[in-house]
Amino acid sequence: MIIEYTATPKDVAALYYYTRNHSVKLALVSYGLPVGLVALTLVERRSPEHALTLGDWAIALIWGLVFLFLFPFILRVRTKKDRRTLSIQPDKLSTRIGALSGEVPWAKMDKLYITDEYVFLIGKNMNGFAIPRRAFVDDTQRADFIRLIGQYLQASRNKG
Repeated sequence: MIIEYTATPKDVAALYYYTRNHSVKLALVSYGLPVGLVALTLVERRSPEHALTLGDWAIALIWGLVFLFLFPFILRVRTKKDRRTLSIQPDKLSTRIGALSGEVPWAKMDKLYITDEYVFLIGKNMNGFAIPRRAFVDDTQRADFIRLIGQYLQASRNKG
């Protein structure tokens, strides 16, 4: 089955936020890195001669907040606006965005999440696809797409 659509920054943001809220791994990275940056900043600023001040805490918290919002912002800005083609076959999915193309075996895919607005397909490396409802001709095509992905994911898990 082949579908085509154009991703928007909103679609990419939806993928990030949905995945972050449903994946312990991404949540740890998303929240752990800013907390680690705050801690590192405080450790770096503290010395035997310099006790931490309110200003030190403020600087550390600002860095943490910047880092917390920087990654989703970069994802939105870097959204590829070219037409996307996604083709699913029993052994892999193939994708093309403009001149770029690639193939991913189902064994490298991890989760399938379905919402009213999106089909989220997440890889084991945390990359993924946010496939909006508008990518489908109708609800029947969307249901068939979801059913096939479920079958292909299950078959790949049964092999391993």
